[in-house]
Amino acid sequence: MTKVTALGDSLTKGVILTEANKYTLTENSYLDIVSRELDLQVSNYGRFGSTIDMGNAIIRRHSEDIASSEYTFIEYGGNDCDFDWMKIADSPMEDYTPKTTLNDFKERFIKLINKVRDLGSKPVIISLPPILSTPYFSFFSRMMSEEQKRNVINWLGGSTDIISRWHESYNRALFMIAPETQTPIIDITTPFDTFRGDISSLYCADGIHPNVQGHRMIATTIINSYL
Repeated sequence: MTKVTALGDSLTKGVILTEANKYTLTENSYLDIVSRELDLQVSNYGRFGSTIDMGNAIIRRHSEDIASSEYTFIEYGGNDCDFDWMKIADSPMEDYTPKTTLNDFKERFIKLINKVRDLGSKPVIISLPPILSTPYFSFFSRMMSEEQKRNVINWLGGSTDIISRWHESYNRALFMIAPETQTPIIDITTPFDTFRGDISSLYCADGIHPNVQGHRMIATTIINSYL
């Protein structure tokens, strides 16, 4: 049985949002499906809210597990590109940076890849699913006043569309890092972008976490491109 270690955020962990607006784990995450259908032994170190820095910390704690894995899936960026929206809502005239700047994200992602290789495992990058800007804004601003919401919209330049474009810049970085480091990348982005139907049907209400249907599509993509 092939052993795989997975490093990532809540997508890798298998977190979905229930109709009661509570986060929970699904037993049909993309890794659950992939491990069953490809008969893989998967060590899942996905963590809710994880950034690339947390990924580097996880490698130190689980180096033996990674060293014994043929492949290590790496999925980060969705939290790295995020901002402290409440601070922006309260003080929109200040300067803000994301949790991880884009340049730092690139450097630290490459560092993580090299660490995985040094341990003897083969790194595989998992690209990011798109963010649905409008439902994501509605979700994170649901507890804000109307004035705070306006402050965030104004800070964004008058439209929530910039959220998805900013997120996309981190995803594009992954597609640049892959050839630069000679690391295979599994493109799970394109199936979402080319989905023939209502793309929101693939997401939870927060616009950032794929639902079970979305996880199934990610799993199918990985299975079809499995190395």
